[in-house]
Amino acid sequence: MYIISACLCGVNCKYSGKNNLNDRCLKLFREGRAVLVCPEQLGGLPTPRNPVELNSAASEVLDGNGKALSNKGEDFTKQFIDGAYETLKIAKELGATKAILKEGSPSCGSNFVYDGTFTGNKIEGKGITALLLENEGITVFSDEDLEVNNSKLVYLNEFDREKAKKRRLFEQGEEDESYGEEYFDLTENLTDMSELPPSVEENVKKLMISLARDLMGFEEIDEIAEATGLSVEEVEEILEEE
Repeated sequence: MYIISACLCGVNCKYSGKNNLNDRCLKLFREGRAVLVCPEQLGGLPTPRNPVELNSAASEVLDGNGKALSNKGEDFTKQFIDGAYETLKIAKELGATKAILKEGSPSCGSNFVYDGTFTGNKIEGKGITALLLENEGITVFSDEDLEVNNSKLVYLNEFDREKAKKRRLFEQGEEDESYGEEYFDLTENLTDMSELPPSVEENVKKLMISLARDLMGFEEIDEIAEATGLSVEEVEEILEEE
């Protein structure tokens, strides 16, 4: 289960009253694999609202040594922190281990935020909610990590060679050149097993699952299912037999 910034699924909750619709995130939500959150609304802020930026690192804001200020000088630090903890509470209730949040947001940014001057200048850093979730062991991705041309592409759906390769590279922190041709496509030439004897088909499925876990590093059942081309139910049944 994923936690996803509501604006990424078309909810008009960003500060301007608009959204940041992302088709990949919307697909996860429609499949019942995600719960939507807007930390700023959860913290009690209205929509629309004045834009807010952090005047110091999110860790300092959480420690009480920084603030979340609007472009009008309004102090919304409490609302941002409250919203972050409400989001964490929802994630824990769901048992969510992953979150996809809106990049650049003072709540949700996972790679960069704006520098607090309201001049459009971006700096490396995290939003308050993103940092809190990460501190609690939840893996946080940004919507930009899902883009096909992004070197940190996150594997979520429609398994294919390039996506799986980039996912593995992302998790290992390796360069494309170092990975070379060692990548192994589990689904290649195994798209139709209807003519195999049942016992052989079962063993092939077990092998594919084993390779997805041990060779490629996939852990979640839905990831293994997508990587192997098997259904979630088939993967669950085989893993339960182990």
